Amino acid sequence: MMPARKRVFSYIGEKFGAQGERIFDKHPEIAVFRHAKNQKWFAVFMRVDGGKLGLKNGESLEILNLKCKPDLAAILRDGDQILPAYHMNKKHWISVNLSSKIAPGQVEDLIDLSFELTR
Repeated sequence: MMPARKRVFSYIGEKFGAQGERIFDKHPEIAVFRHAKNQKWFAVFMRVDGGKLGLKNGESLEILNLKCKPDLAAILRDGDQILPAYHMNKKHWISVNLSSKIAPGQVEDLIDLSFELTR
């Protein structure tokens, strides 16, 4: 099975033609995906300590920040697979925990929604 990070990067590249940009010199592991036309971000991949996300374990997790409708974000947040966004507006963004057992199809649906909301 393909690692979640590789699957996400591949999905975004194939569907939207966007490549992860490394825009932070001090954090080359962070990849930002943006629209070609308006340059708005629709996804941000990063590694974050679980404790910073409110999780009990302090292990490093791979997350994907995505824009989400506030009412849907409130319903989706489960404290494990979908969390309040790390370093983003927590009302309009979520962090998808790619290190969890979240279904690839759900991740793809959330990427599609984020792309549409930032169009």
